[in-house]
Amino acid sequence: MLKKLLWRCRRGTKELDLILTKFVEENYAELGGQERDNFDLLLETQDPVLTEWLCFNGLPPAHLESIVHQIRRSRER
Repeated sequence: MLKKLLWRCRRGTKELDLILTKFVEENYAELGGQERDNFDLLLETQDPVLTEWLCFNGLPPAHLESIVHQIRRSRER
């Protein structure tokens, strides 16, 4: 399952690949069920939108705010 998830983290840009892959490798195991569901929803988002949310502090929809903030925080570590 982890390999499949990591494959889904491969995106059109190297930066998104690195951000999402690092998050999965370092934080995914700690996520609860709803957070994992939201991460799956996040992966369905188009790359330009994901880039805006994760790299330029764009505002995601309310149901994805928590997971986006967790990914942003993981980038700071």
